[in-house]
Amino acid sequence: MSQLKKIPNIGKATERDLIAMGYTTVESLKGKSAQELYEEECALRGFTLDRCQLYLYRAVEYFVNTPEPDPRKLKWWYWKDEFVQPSPCGAVCVECSLYPSQCAGCAKIKGKVHWLKYTGQSVCAVYDCCVNGKKYINCGACDKLPCEKFTKDPTISDEQNEQNLRIMVDRLKG
Repeated sequence: MSQLKKIPNIGKATERDLIAMGYTTVESLKGKSAQELYEEECALRGFTLDRCQLYLYRAVEYFVNTPEPDPRKLKWWYWKDEFVQPSPCGAVCVECSLYPSQCAGCAKIKGKVHWLKYTGQSVCAVYDCCVNGKKYINCGACDKLPCEKFTKDPTISDEQNEQNLRIMVDRLKG
């Protein structure tokens, strides 16, 4: 058994493929992106693999490149596209400290975010407008981005809200 088996989600087949691609230690994987690993394995095998392998590699990337990975985020299925790509407002589920233990992500909770108890709303206004109203995946295509529906999260400071809004809007416009 190689050192690679110490990485969560790595079974015999993935271990064998990683070794064939030249990765023999946890250290050798540091700095590699999940997309790079997925593409290398597809090339090794000679066909396009199921996207679940990409999700597995996202969990591997998180594990090997994060100084203290959250054990709750090590399951490969938490790294599906819906949790890695921007939500309607531009937030990314896997980056949130509440995911997955306290929040299952906007797609699953349908915009019923934790901070609604502070606002009196039944659903996030951004989610409601974007998904329910305009039928968008996220607000990136909206010509009003960011609009007044991007309200402050009452659980964090004004400075953190401003920084988060910049990051989310940049992500959506990118």
